[in-house]
Amino acid sequence: MAGSFLAGSWIAPRVRIEWEPGRLPNEAMAQTGKAAAVTADEPVAKAVAIASPSVVNIDTVKRVIRDDWFYGPQTLKATGSGSGVVIDARGYIITNDHVVDGADEITVTFGNGTKVRGKVMGTDRETDVGLIRLLDPPKNLAVAHIGDSRGLVPGQWAIAIGNPYGYQQTVTLGVIGHTGRAVRVEDRVYKSLVQTDAAINPGNSGGALVDIHGNVIGINTVVRTDAQGIGFAIPIHVAKGIADELTRNGKIKRPWTGLNVQDVTPDLASYLGLPRVEGALVDQMDRRGPAWQAGIRPGDIIREVSGKKIRTRKDADDLIAAAKIGDHLNVVVEREGELYKGEITVGEKP
Repeated sequence: MAGSFLAGSWIAPRVRIEWEPGRLPNEAMAQTGKAAAVTADEPVAKAVAIASPSVVNIDTVKRVIRDDWFYGPQTLKATGSGSGVVIDARGYIITNDHVVDGADEITVTFGNGTKVRGKVMGTDRETDVGLIRLLDPPKNLAVAHIGDSRGLVPGQWAIAIGNPYGYQQTVTLGVIGHTGRAVRVEDRVYKSLVQTDAAINPGNSGGALVDIHGNVIGINTVVRTDAQGIGFAIPIHVAKGIADELTRNGKIKRPWTGLNVQDVTPDLASYLGLPRVEGALVDQMDRRGPAWQAGIRPGDIIREVSGKKIRTRKDADDLIAAAKIGDHLNVVVEREGELYKGEITVGEKP
């Protein structure tokens, strides 16, 4: 998607930004006391009081080797920043892959100014989820209340909490604009994001999108820069599932077919001479993949997967995503007006 950018940021080597200092512990505690005293007619403030203690600032350092023609190899430090959400009392924090991937040093700052070192436990580029763990977790660590993002509907309140431009514990308010959005940013494709008009800026990446009850419903990730108030978050049920697997295995074992599909639009149907505007068009394939070995080729229209009719790209993506490694998917495709059957043995993504 043109004009989109990831809401975390790497800062170029030799460029240093001095953030405003975090609040002193007593100041943060005073503010927390005020938040706790809000009345029932301040639902947003109450939601923030519940969710904000688990939202942290993440500062990273990445060592970059640069070859200088005069001095030879030079080690430079690139600094970056983002946000994170504490999801486990043992010190696990969920954030974005693009915030912490490749980081050599991680410093986590809490709302009261406490700083703790962390380390990367694993990342997943496909979903843009990263998981870090505090090396010395504070006592009485505030853990986020995890909500359910599967039932979100447009118009629900949405509150973004994070650290844009280093301004810790910044709160912005909006609504859910849409769910299930597919977004492309450079070579990264997000398949199903929550859209919101709650303001999201650089440094918000990895922070919390919460509902009116203070439950985390998403992890803020990306914003469209050429628009007014269009940002996106990873649904929390997706992000938490990835984080749980990273906790167990340190990596994601993902089913893989090696194919990518898109919706059949009226223009495509007309161009291809299709009788109806439905199905999933195979537009890209990995020749190493199981789908190629099963005989499927670019340009095929997927009509059925495991006996279920395919009307949209999402139908195909959902059925493939639900398959497990080793499963056999019976597929019916249309090619030049003829129907062909094949069987894909689902592999593990390399």
